[in-house]
Amino acid sequence: MSRRTHRPALLAALALALAPLTGCSGVGVGGAGPVAVAPPPPEKAFGQACAALSGNGPGSADGMGSTPLLTAIDQTKDLSQLSALVKTAKAKDIFDSMENVTVFAPNDAAFAKLPEDQKKALATQPGAGDLVRKLIVVRDLRKDDLQDKQYNTLQGAVIKATGSGEDYRIGGAQVLCGSIKTANARLAILDTVPAFG
Repeated sequence: MSRRTHRPALLAALALALAPLTGCSGVGVGGAGPVAVAPPPPEKAFGQACAALSGNGPGSADGMGSTPLLTAIDQTKDLSQLSALVKTAKAKDIFDSMENVTVFAPNDAAFAKLPEDQKKALATQPGAGDLVRKLIVVRDLRKDDLQDKQYNTLQGAVIKATGSGEDYRIGGAQVLCGSIKTANARLAILDTVPAFG
């Protein structure tokens, strides 16, 4: 007897986005068995605004390392609008289920700069959900991965990353603090809502 499994549409999209990443099985030539690959060394957060996240406890860069992504966003005072956007999109399950992804997080000032018609669209579940999915790349993007590359977002849009040294931009938005590691994702705080292709 077949069993039908019902999943939210966003979870299905996430699974499809993850599928290409599973093609590298780690099995040696001739099926000799799994090949152990050492994880990359930890990477420190970078950017001019990272100092504001210093210290210990909730909302600090160190404290986020063991904190689930959505909780980390909720505890960061400059990301209250993004936290509200996730709630409007009813996307909590998506954030709770994600592993090894990167989320580009516009700060509160970025949302304040949006035109009124876009703010109204983001106050609806479809509009909020569309932007939330555009801010997620299903890859763990480290600093070196942001040098003149482009990536497909969970929503299917293209986002461009450019920069070097300590100056990086995502879809034209400046990375204020990037490579913030949470328990299940990497976070980059932006000064503007990025543009997408």
